Amino acid sequence: MMVPGGIRMEHVLFSLKTFGAGILAYWIALQCGLPNPYWAIGTVYIIVTPLSGGTTSRAVYRLAGTVLGAVMIVVLVPNLVFSPLLLSLGIALWCGLCLFISMLDRSPRSYVFMLAGYTVALSGFTLVQVPETSFDVAVARVEEIAIGILCASVISRVVFPQQAGPVLAHRVEGWLDNARTLTRDVLTGEADSAVLREERHKLAADAVALRGFTDQVDHEGAAGRVMADRMAALQQRMIAVLPLLSEIEDLLAALGRDATTSVDRSTILERVVHWLTPGAFDLSAAKAETDALLAEIDQDRAHLEESARDWDVLLALRLTGRLKDLVEVWADCEVLRSDLSSGEAHTLRRTLATRHRQGRELHIDYGIALRSALSVVIVTLVGCGIWIWSGWSYGAGIAQIGTILCCVLAAMDNATPVLRKVVTLMLIALGAAFFYKFAIMPMVGSFYALAAALGLVLIPAGVLLAVPATWIMGFQVSVNLIYMLTLDNQVSTNFNAFANASLATFGGVALAMITLATVRAVSTEWSAARLLHSGWRAVADVASGARQIDPELIAGRMTDRLGLIAPRLALLPAGSEVQENDILRDLRVGLTVLELQRIRREMPRRDHRLLDDLLDQIATHYQQGTAGLAKRKEAVAEALDRCLNEVLFEVGPASSRLRDALVGLRSGACPGLAPPTFTRPARSLIA
Repeated sequence: MMVPGGIRMEHVLFSLKTFGAGILAYWIALQCGLPNPYWAIGTVYIIVTPLSGGTTSRAVYRLAGTVLGAVMIVVLVPNLVFSPLLLSLGIALWCGLCLFISMLDRSPRSYVFMLAGYTVALSGFTLVQVPETSFDVAVARVEEIAIGILCASVISRVVFPQQAGPVLAHRVEGWLDNARTLTRDVLTGEADSAVLREERHKLAADAVALRGFTDQVDHEGAAGRVMADRMAALQQRMIAVLPLLSEIEDLLAALGRDATTSVDRSTILERVVHWLTPGAFDLSAAKAETDALLAEIDQDRAHLEESARDWDVLLALRLTGRLKDLVEVWADCEVLRSDLSSGEAHTLRRTLATRHRQGRELHIDYGIALRSALSVVIVTLVGCGIWIWSGWSYGAGIAQIGTILCCVLAAMDNATPVLRKVVTLMLIALGAAFFYKFAIMPMVGSFYALAAALGLVLIPAGVLLAVPATWIMGFQVSVNLIYMLTLDNQVSTNFNAFANASLATFGGVALAMITLATVRAVSTEWSAARLLHSGWRAVADVASGARQIDPELIAGRMTDRLGLIAPRLALLPAGSEVQENDILRDLRVGLTVLELQRIRREMPRRDHRLLDDLLDQIATHYQQGTAGLAKRKEAVAEALDRCLNEVLFEVGPASSRLRDALVGLRSGACPGLAPPTFTRPARSLIA
């Protein structure tokens, strides 16, 4: 058995626990006289994960989805069974609606809506001939799945439980260590820009993945909910690190490592690097050390303010401000990290966690969700059409399997390669099911013998389930074997039924493959570009004033987009449009525009003209995509320089805030352009 890194004891233990839970669920379902007890053991293998919190999370959502689907079975089948076309249309539209909602949610609870959809397809079509049994079948299906869920959850929590909390804490520690290394590389200039950019993308992708782990921890009881609360607060600050590092790198590049200003930048950079050195950050003395560093940065800023009439000085002033923000954010991360190990609850943590929960918004793509829903509707209707037209009693299996695959694979850009692999694995499961059904089952004389026989395949498959790299292989072999055997109260050796059901299964796979390839499949570059352009539209909306949004919301959403783009970047060809753009710069522009909008509201109305012109230029720049990009950057730079020239010679807190925001906006929106030149204006922008 090829398992990356080799088979470890925890893999075997997980497999034995899963097999034990499955056999227990099957035995209980048999004792209760349920019509399809194999659903109980199948549910166990569908929901289990090595972490008890993940199993509980899936269990809760699967049960909720099954109940909702069962309700719709009772609503649709008896009322529409008189018309096969209306019933097919009703089930197809319901599956499409559920998948559409599921795609918009993008949190673990989206499984509720997806399952509610294909549960109706999976069970509803089998009731066409006996609609009067809809309620009994729906109740039995909920009971069978509930038994599987209960057995999997209890054994996962009681027998050598593996908590998600320590795993998440370890991964967060790794993220912070990688972020510290990246920060040191940015400040010391020890890595080139391509490497730094790749590392930022990796950190963004990891930050997105950590959200799923946090949800698992939230299902590990009261202690898990407390830890998830702390993790949410920490992740909110982790996200803030990435745009800061992006801007600091750009500012250092614009200044040049050897450029001189009235402040020795090398000294303050060295102080921050030393402060970040592992082991040097002692939380007990952290506040005094951090306050001293921040006071030193403030002193440098005050010195720079005295001569802030030169572009290099303005860049240095912006740099010291970003360094101060970085120190404050990183200090928050260290305090929150200490909360995880010490159990303390700082006010900072409670405040951030609340804001994080209120502002946790992920990227939503209505177009992709609609295409995915449309693919499910088409598969269901075509599968039903084949069934009705052919009169083949097993034809419902085509619609059932096709619908399930379209739902499960909806989030993929192109599911065809995965479906090809699924076909191979299903053939392996089919061969195993055939051998069991016609060679082993006739010789099985007791429940214990059956359990031993199933263990020959399910235990090795469970080992594969425990390893992410081989999960799909273990899942397909175990789940397909269980459902192909249809382990009822009596062993069936009807070859005709087995052959017809298997043919319908592979027909459903073929239909799903054709539909997904023609309706849903998109190229990696197209998908990445769509994510990039959605970020541009968000910045344009903020600049035009069309949307009022909290800075933390746009930071979370743009970081989420970057996390979704990052895995696709490695698959893109050199010179791709997406490769040449940096979504973190777009995030910085969006955050700075929000700051400008706040400053604008504090300014006298007569002074809005130049700032309004700048915001219009920013909105136009991000609305028009890549067409005429160079000219639009120059137009934005001209508008920025006019505003800078107006405010440069003014003094006061409002002028300083506006000037600093304009410098940050120029470094984010117009990288690489020649520095501006300044002349004293006839009148000031800030009265």
